[in-house]
Amino acid sequence: MTSARHSFGSLLALLSLSAVIGGACSEDQNLVRDDGTGAGSASTSSGSGAGGGGVGCIENLASISLTPGGSMLTLDGSSSPPTVTFEATGNLADGQTIPIAASKLIWAATRDDDTPPGTIAAGVYTPFPSAGGVVTVTASDGCVTGSATVDMFLQVEIGQPDDPGDWTGPVDTTGSVPTIVYPSHETVFPRNIYRTLFQWRSQGYTEFRLLYEGPQSSVTVYTDGTHGLCAAANPAAGCWEVDELAWSFIAGSNAGESATWTVQALDPSTDPPTIREGAPIDIAFSKQDVEGAIFYWSTTSAGIRRGRISQQTPEDYVVGKPVGTTYGSEEIGCVACHVVSRNGTYLAAPTAATTKGLWVWTVTQDAPPAPLVIGVEDTGGHGFATISPDDQHVVAAWKGAMWMVALQTGAYEAALNLGMLEGTHPDWSPANDELVFATAEGDAPGDASLARIPYTNGQWGSPQIFLAPPMGKTNLFPMFSPTAEWIAFSQGKGGHGDREAQLHVIGSAASSSIELTNANRVTSNQMTDGQYQNSQPTWAPPGDYHWIAFNTKREYGVVQEDGTQQIWVAAVDTSKVALGQDPSFPAFRVPFQGLEENNHRAY
Repeated sequence: MTSARHSFGSLLALLSLSAVIGGACSEDQNLVRDDGTGAGSASTSSGSGAGGGGVGCIENLASISLTPGGSMLTLDGSSSPPTVTFEATGNLADGQTIPIAASKLIWAATRDDDTPPGTIAAGVYTPFPSAGGVVTVTASDGCVTGSATVDMFLQVEIGQPDDPGDWTGPVDTTGSVPTIVYPSHETVFPRNIYRTLFQWRSQGYTEFRLLYEGPQSSVTVYTDGTHGLCAAANPAAGCWEVDELAWSFIAGSNAGESATWTVQALDPSTDPPTIREGAPIDIAFSKQDVEGAIFYWSTTSAGIRRGRISQQTPEDYVVGKPVGTTYGSEEIGCVACHVVSRNGTYLAAPTAATTKGLWVWTVTQDAPPAPLVIGVEDTGGHGFATISPDDQHVVAAWKGAMWMVALQTGAYEAALNLGMLEGTHPDWSPANDELVFATAEGDAPGDASLARIPYTNGQWGSPQIFLAPPMGKTNLFPMFSPTAEWIAFSQGKGGHGDREAQLHVIGSAASSSIELTNANRVTSNQMTDGQYQNSQPTWAPPGDYHWIAFNTKREYGVVQEDGTQQIWVAAVDTSKVALGQDPSFPAFRVPFQGLEENNHRAY
C-alpha cells in the first residue's frame, strides 16, 4: 500500500490565474470534530500589537528571523489542535541581533490555496483543525517582514470496524476484489465541492476500508457501503457519501494536489479474514474555490433553477412548474435556453407567458428575479440571445436573423448583416470585439459552421466562417472562455437527442479544434465511445483550472444507467490546447441535481 507521506504529483501544471465555486457555504456540520468550535474565519490576518506600545518600524532593522522554522505538526481533526509559539529575532544593519516582543509585530497566517489557514495572535499559531497543508506565518514591524512555514499532516479515521483485529490480516490484490466505478481515475474536483458519492462494485462483501492518501493527509474510512441510492444496484455495489467535514480532510488538505483512493473489502471466508484490495485511482483538487451559483435550464421545472456546487439542493428561480412564477398578470409557463451576463448581473431567455418572447431580468439574491424587459419585439417564438460584456446590449437570434437591442429597454438598435448566412447560438466575446455563432437557424440544426462577426463601438462588421464541420456533422453552441482565448462548442450530426454530439475546444485565433476526449468519453472509470449527447458547453470563472459545464445523458456510476440529461463539469488545462493535446479531465456530476431532473445549459 502506498505510504501516506508519498509526494503525489499534481495532475497538471497549475495555471497562474485568479480564483474560481463559493467557499463551502454549508448545510453540514462545522468543520471540526467532536462538537468543536467551527472552522473559523477564512481571513488570513490576525490581531497584533496589544500592549507594549504597539507596532512601529524598528530603527536599523535589516531582517526578522522567526523560530521555530519549518515546523511540522500532525493533526487528528479534533477541535484542539497543537499550537506553535513563534519567537522573533531582529537582525540589525550593524550585525547585532535583538529579541522582538510579539506585541511589537503584525502577525499573519496564509496559504496559497483557499483552505482556511488557521489563526495567529501574539506569535501563537493555531491551525485550522480539519485540514493538513503548508501555512506561511509572517511577522512585520510595518517595514520589515520575516516568515516561517508550518507543515501540517492530518491523519484521521472515520467510522469504526466491527472488529479492528480483522483488518490486520493479509492484503490480496488478486481474485474477487472491489472495483471503483465513480469518480473516474484522474477526475479533478473544485476544492469546495462536497457530497460526492463514492461508488464501487462490492463483489458481495459487506465491510470496507476506504483509504484516501495524499501528500498532506491520510484519511481512513470504515463503512458497510450501504446508501439508499446504491441499494438497488445490480451487480451489488457499495457507496460512501462524503460530507463537508470529510471533504475538508481529503480535499482541503490536498488543495492543488492529488490523492490516491483505494477500496479494501473484508473477506471473512478465510481465517484470518483476507483484505481484498482493488486497483486504486487518483483524484485531484483545485487550489481555488469556484465562486458563485449555477443557473441552469430544467425542462422538468420548465424554467431556470439556481444552485451552488457546494449545496445539497437547488432552488426554483423563475419556472413554469409545478406552479408558474407570476409577475402581476404575467404568469410564466416556460423559460428556456437562457443566457447569464458575464458578471452575473442579468439573465435573458425566451419566455412563454402572457407576453411571449425574449425577456430580460436583473439577477437578484432572492428568487424570483426582477423583470427588466418583457417581450422584446419580434421574438414571439423560440430563439437564443447573448449579452454584451458591458451589460449595455443584447443580441437576439430568431428564425435565422440576429439583431441588437438595448438591454435596459429592449429597444431596437441595429441589425447584424449576415449576408447569405443564417445565425443561431450567438455568444458575445468577453473582449467586446466580436460575436461567434452557428451558421444556421433553430435549436440543433445540421451542417452548421462556426462564424464570427466583428464589433467596434456599436458597429457590426461582416461575418466570416472560421470552422466548417466535417462531412455529415454540425458545429453548435459556441461559447467563449472568460478570457476570450478559447471557444468551446459541440460537434455532432444535429437534431434533438444527438448521441454523437461531442465537446470540442478551439483557440479563438485557430483554424482547427481539439476534442475534449476525457470529458466526453470517460464514464464509470472506463474509456467509452462517448455517445451521450454531450452538448451546450459553458465556462465557469477560471482559477488554477478552467472548468467546462455541459449537459450529457450518461450513466451515473452504479446509481443510474443512461438516465436523463444532467449537468456535469470537467476541469480543463488550456495550456495543452496549443500543444494539440486533449486539455480535459474526466467529468464529475454536479451533486445538487435530482436524479430524475432533466437539465441543460448551465451558466
